[in-house]
Amino acid sequence: MLEPISTPISSIPNDFDGWWNAPGTWVEEPNQRRSGWSGMITSRFADALFYIKRQNNHLYRSLQHPFGMPTTSREYANLLLLASLGIKVPEPVFHGWRKTPDGFAGILVTRELTGFRAISEAADFSAERKKSLASATGKTLGKMHRKYLQHSCLYPQHIMFRWQDETPEIALIDLEKLHRAYLPWRAAGHDLDQLYRHQKLWNQEAWDDLLKAHAATSGT
Repeated sequence: MLEPISTPISSIPNDFDGWWNAPGTWVEEPNQRRSGWSGMITSRFADALFYIKRQNNHLYRSLQHPFGMPTTSREYANLLLLASLGIKVPEPVFHGWRKTPDGFAGILVTRELTGFRAISEAADFSAERKKSLASATGKTLGKMHRKYLQHSCLYPQHIMFRWQDETPEIALIDLEKLHRAYLPWRAAGHDLDQLYRHQKLWNQEAWDDLLKAHAATSGT
């Protein structure tokens, strides 16, 4: 596997080998999962920061892919899907996979969400700002759940925000497990319950604002 290196580069890669061999700094060191490994580095090219997820034999299976495909391929498709719904997500820059003697190698490159932070970092905000953040989050999740899409890993660190003229803009990350729920009502139920149990930002009043915004957007 690659060693963690931090070296700015001026020329942005444009193929699988270029991104696979790009130097960078580990933000998620390779770990063994699903009979393979997965890890992520950051690399800076000129003035832009990129997140490079590399995997080997880290697969998901479906009716379309009974023998397995890299989960980076599913995440790439999910990025495009949420973007088409008007939901802010990291911009995909490169995606690819290939068969190797060790299985399937997959790669997904996204551009940094400039100016965004996780809502888990908003603990010092005023009550008014927290309520505003709750409503914006509820609206964004409502857009996703209206299409019966379940994030499945909706923790505070996976909901990002930045302020635009005193209005919070929300982005979602870590979309590897996002899927269309078999039972429509389960998508929202699962995600909202998961978020509520792990978030420490909102009191009950602010959480109720989130639920109201979610219901108005999702139609539930």
